[in-house]
Amino acid sequence: MYIPAPFRNADRETAYALIEEIRLGSIISAAESIEASHLPFMIDREEGQLGRLVGHCARANPQWKSLDGGREVLVTFLGPHTYVSPSWYGTHPRAPTWLYVSVHVRGTSRLVLDSGAMRDMVVRLSKDMDPPSSAWTPESVAPYIDQLLPGIVGFHVDITDIQTQLRLAQQNGPDDRRRVYRALQDGSLSQRLVSQLMERFSFQDRRAAGAEQNSPVVNATQNEE
Repeated sequence: MYIPAPFRNADRETAYALIEEIRLGSIISAAESIEASHLPFMIDREEGQLGRLVGHCARANPQWKSLDGGREVLVTFLGPHTYVSPSWYGTHPRAPTWLYVSVHVRGTSRLVLDSGAMRDMVVRLSKDMDPPSSAWTPESVAPYIDQLLPGIVGFHVDITDIQTQLRLAQQNGPDDRRRVYRALQDGSLSQRLVSQLMERFSFQDRRAAGAEQNSPVVNATQNEE
């Protein structure tokens, strides 16, 4: 992935955290032709040197046939993104741009066909994503899940390279970043989500963002420091 210098982030924990937040990745593989599917992923941080992605797809999806034997695959994760208007800046002339975060994972893939292992994967994903207060549990519908297992195929991707791009206006001066941040705060849901990412990653001094002190994102970041 091409990453201009201001947007590079080499922190592996940041990449893992974004994958866990985004969850839905696009896996790209090739056998006779290039295939791509949008699938939910889990990450095992301690497996191998760089971690392992864990996923599954429908058996009716022909892409699974290109996910075995240690073939190289690419999995991309795209987070919240938004257009930025030149009118938001205080300095001119400016051009339109786009803000986003993305993680690209390269690795080698292998199928998981054992029914017990696939069941564990499905149950784990459900427990990861369903709120603890949910009345539904995988155990409550265990026979139904067992009926569905023949229709899916599990796979692992052992990570060989991971790249993170945080394109969040870091190349701009503090005043222009504040202007972009404030415009996003008043915008659509996706724009507000990008403004939260700016709070986490784009401001060396979070108070320079003009964020409220009770912002949960700012407070969580400060508590980690």
